[in-house]
Amino acid sequence: MTQTLQVEGIDERTILAVSKAEADCTEEDRKLRGMEKIRFKASFAYALKYFRVIEPPTKDNPGGIIKFEFWPHIKEAIQLLLDKELIVWLKSRQVGASWLVAAYVLWFVMTHLGGTVGLFSRGEGEAFELLAKCRRIYGQLPDFLKLKLQPDSGGEMGFPVMMSSIKAFAATESAGVSYTFSIIVCDEWTQHPFAEANYFASKPARDAGGQFIGIFTVDQDNLDTFAVAIFKDAAEGKNDFTPLFTPYHCRPGRDQVWYDETKRNVPTRELGTLTPELYMQRNYPASIEEALSPSQTIAAFNIKTLDEMMGDVRAPIRVERDGIDSNIVHIYKDFHIGDYFIVGTDTSHGLGKDFSVTVVMNTRTGEIVADILNNRIPPEELALHSVRMLDIFKNPLWFIESNDLGGATILTAQNLGYKNLGYEDEKETKVGFKTSGSLAAGGKVIGSRVALWSELIPAINNRQITIYNPDGLKQFYDVIRNSAKNGRIEAMTGRHDDYPMAVGIAWLKKGQVSTNRGSLAPIQSLHFSGTRRIK
Repeated sequence: MTQTLQVEGIDERTILAVSKAEADCTEEDRKLRGMEKIRFKASFAYALKYFRVIEPPTKDNPGGIIKFEFWPHIKEAIQLLLDKELIVWLKSRQVGASWLVAAYVLWFVMTHLGGTVGLFSRGEGEAFELLAKCRRIYGQLPDFLKLKLQPDSGGEMGFPVMMSSIKAFAATESAGVSYTFSIIVCDEWTQHPFAEANYFASKPARDAGGQFIGIFTVDQDNLDTFAVAIFKDAAEGKNDFTPLFTPYHCRPGRDQVWYDETKRNVPTRELGTLTPELYMQRNYPASIEEALSPSQTIAAFNIKTLDEMMGDVRAPIRVERDGIDSNIVHIYKDFHIGDYFIVGTDTSHGLGKDFSVTVVMNTRTGEIVADILNNRIPPEELALHSVRMLDIFKNPLWFIESNDLGGATILTAQNLGYKNLGYEDEKETKVGFKTSGSLAAGGKVIGSRVALWSELIPAINNRQITIYNPDGLKQFYDVIRNSAKNGRIEAMTGRHDDYPMAVGIAWLKKGQVSTNRGSLAPIQSLHFSGTRRIK
């Protein structure tokens, strides 16, 4: 489907030929019209010269029937629509995305025999409105380009001569399951109640080479969505989607003056419970980071504090020691006599999804002085690298999360001869830390997971902990209070909380590290006479 994007104008003679009534056309006019039909079919960018947008008038904008504007971000989007099978488009409001996609799918079914497009939106009304955009664009085409439409069926726009159609669906759990589409469009994808189920139901169409286009504007109060997870993974190269982001200022005329004026004049009824700042962040983000930053209403940690902590990140120091793989083990501060440490570990499968993490925390300063953050090493290898790293810090007390594959990490650490492991119980019968277990606190028994977060969140927000690993710190941004699970604190869908969990284990258990300096043997004074020796 790859096409070269060309937007040159139509010459005056052709404009005259296509503007005439059929009865007034000369033979030359009909030849020119025939050539235009060929160009229309061969190139979507060329077809856009004939497509028109219906823009509502405002005080500052006369609106009406207007041409497509080939703004730079529109050119970029056109090329992706023509070249890529899987597209996820995160956008600001009113940047022309829905009109462009409506034009694209209309052109497709008008020029491809048997083409079938499915338009999915949150509800039937929203889906029908996107289809209505296709109808409005079609209605403004010159008669010589139009094809006979099937009778209006509300939710479908069909062209019998091409055996093609565009169908609109509310995004219900079973929407469109009986169709094999050429193109699937999910508009305002983040608001679809069954986004994940619908996506996997479309797999036969995608496997057959069909195109999938997901478009959305973010709601910072609900970042735990399938659409956001797909976009984030696409941005990190973890899936086959091509990510596209369109900030508010891509549209000409939207400068800082426009932004400030829009923010100042947001109607109260549109704000609802939002602040003007959050309203602008939600509707008119300037960057991907701004668009995907959770609002403080759902974020578990204080966002401004995390931003400040980003100023502390640093590269690891160079440590040359037998067995230390610097690609896996990161040392930020070397061991010094008089410092005491606690270690927390969260184990993953090592299959490229969740991360295996070990952190070494200075119990006095709260600094994470060393860590492992890796999603490729299996539990046994995590234990091996951790043991070698902990040898640098004189084998401090080590708590390993015992859930799931943590048992394999614990067993390997024991087999490697690590002696200073933490226990779940006071009788020291069960090695590890169980996040699904319980702890005694203030005369009450509470869940260990609840205890972990209740201790870690204020510690981070009060800057009692220092994290030098930027990738580890980024995971704190993705930890939310999930309203769908009664406020359960966890990572957003498709994101990670492995590093925060390991830090939380270390912080929760740091009180079990003895810092009794009297237990250290004093260094003997050096004498040059007599028989006294340094031992």
